[in-house]
Amino acid sequence: MKEKTTQIPFLSPTLEDVRCRFETWRSGKKTGSRIPNGLWKAAVEQCQAHSILEVSRALRLNYNDLKERVHKSKKVALPSSDGCMEFVKLDFEGQSRPPECIIEMEAANGTKLRMHFLGQHKGIDPVDLTRAFLRQGS
Repeated sequence: MKEKTTQIPFLSPTLEDVRCRFETWRSGKKTGSRIPNGLWKAAVEQCQAHSILEVSRALRLNYNDLKERVHKSKKVALPSSDGCMEFVKLDFEGQSRPPECIIEMEAANGTKLRMHFLGQHKGIDPVDLTRAFLRQGS
């Protein structure tokens, strides 16, 4: 006879759960030990439901360190060459005026880039420029 198993759905830990994990770690850590990545990850995940200030106070973390990790977790990663990025081909043939394209973007660190193309520019690759721009912000 086959046993029936009950699956328990995955529940995200509450802020109080994460606070208890931090306290447990702190009670057994050596002086000068760095916070384990798993605890940082749990703290960053709490910032989806709570403010960075609230989480940093509850977990007794440096506000700026937590804020930096939250922003790093939200960085836009460039897609790999597996075809995840979708492009729209614009056909400018037969237009009376030269094609014009304006691309504006902002990196996670606040740096802005604006590209303005007028006419045919065969030596400029906007994708390479975008990759270089996003790399400089990391």
